Amino acid sequence: MTTWALHTDLSLDEVNLHLAALEAAGLLGIAEQDGRATVHLTGRPADLPLNGRWVPVEPRDWNAAWKAGIAPVTVGAVTIVPPWLPAPAGAPVVLVVEPAQAFGTGHHETTTGCLAALQELALHRARVLDVGTGTGDLALAAARLGATAVVAVDTDPLAVATARGNAAANGVTLDVRLGSADAADGTFDVVLANLDTATLVGVAADLAARLAPRGTLVASGVGRERAADGRAALEALGLAVVVRPGREWVVLLGRHR
Repeated sequence: MTTWALHTDLSLDEVNLHLAALEAAGLLGIAEQDGRATVHLTGRPADLPLNGRWVPVEPRDWNAAWKAGIAPVTVGAVTIVPPWLPAPAGAPVVLVVEPAQAFGTGHHETTTGCLAALQELALHRARVLDVGTGTGDLALAAARLGATAVVAVDTDPLAVATARGNAAANGVTLDVRLGSADAADGTFDVVLANLDTATLVGVAADLAARLAPRGTLVASGVGRERAADGRAALEALGLAVVVRPGREWVVLLGRHR
């Protein structure tokens, strides 16, 4: 039976905002290349909330094809590897992460940007909050890089289960909770928030409230064209913000003035 591929101009994170509708339409898998996602479906529904170029595809083992397209990703001292591949020799910090198609693989520019920024911070004995943890890769990296306590939150129960499973697989202790920034208690030396722009703006006040007086907010999921929106939302709360641009996305570094 012929299936269909919808080639979009959206990122994996943007396509995942429509995940419920895609699953109802017969989702087989989602792949991302050069920042653009391709959605594979059992048919070609007329009411799909996405636009793009439709291409008929002959049947294949989608799970095997998806796995074959995932390689280890290394950012600084941290290497993220899926459980079916061996870890590269000599990697200082190896995280074995079950990707989970709904939450990405750690290769996205927003994740790698946050990983790079995270490694510039003093994490020894730090308290870290990861908001919108997904697979938990940023939270796991923080724990392995020296953080004393790491709280990871997500509003999706599947993400919570995935992050807990990845923590157990790596022998790392994470406090994984269902919810957003307001589900965490107290303040944190580092607050991570790899979200989309609308969500970041919506929870900005909660993020700032969880940031310790000398702490650092590391936020992404914001495209270059929306960087001013993300920056303005954080600056309105009294944070000094540095925008670090990438190829298509930015990392926002915020600190209390």
